[in-house]
Amino acid sequence: MTQESFVIVMVTSKNPQNELFLDYLRSEQDCQVMDLEPDAQEAAPDADRMLVLLDQDYVDDNIAQAWSRRAHGDTRIILSGFNIDSEEHAMQLMMRFPLQGIFYRRDPLKLISKGINALFNEEMWLSRTLMEKLLTAYWQRQRNDNMPFKSLTRREVEILQLLKTGASNFDIAQELSISEHTVKSHLYHIFRKLKVKNRAQALNLLRQQADTPV
Repeated sequence: MTQESFVIVMVTSKNPQNELFLDYLRSEQDCQVMDLEPDAQEAAPDADRMLVLLDQDYVDDNIAQAWSRRAHGDTRIILSGFNIDSEEHAMQLMMRFPLQGIFYRRDPLKLISKGINALFNEEMWLSRTLMEKLLTAYWQRQRNDNMPFKSLTRREVEILQLLKTGASNFDIAQELSISEHTVKSHLYHIFRKLKVKNRAQALNLLRQQADTPV
């Protein structure tokens, strides 16, 4: 059985401090380790798995986007953020780029080496707090995408709020200083958008979405 080949590519600016870090990785990891200037066009070495550390001190959005596109077309590439200042910064990057790992500026070398091993083992390397924030953001986005009331206009929301109080068409017309015919027209559009047939079904949907702001 052929052993998989691995390579670590750090996209960064060449300097003595980074060279020391790369030398450390070479001593800890049984694979090729190299650096690559952010604007370099040279091809990375061929390998079964390639971990790319995007140094946030030198990698801008355009470079990150370019690597994201490359990773999208090549499943061998593992993208990770490196030298991240905070979890807020990490959160922003994770929401914009397909990163599988996050390494903070404060991380000790041993922890970074452990994270690299996890990534090569097809695991993600994220702090528990960051993972919780990402899951919360994901579910909130899903919730908003599925929210049945988001397509309503401001006037339709006002009418729906009055429906919740049990107001009749006449009461709604008086409250909003519009005609009953206009109220009926608005209700028709509300029911169509909510995919219900009458006010009873609309109110039932409201009860099901009791925690949803309308």
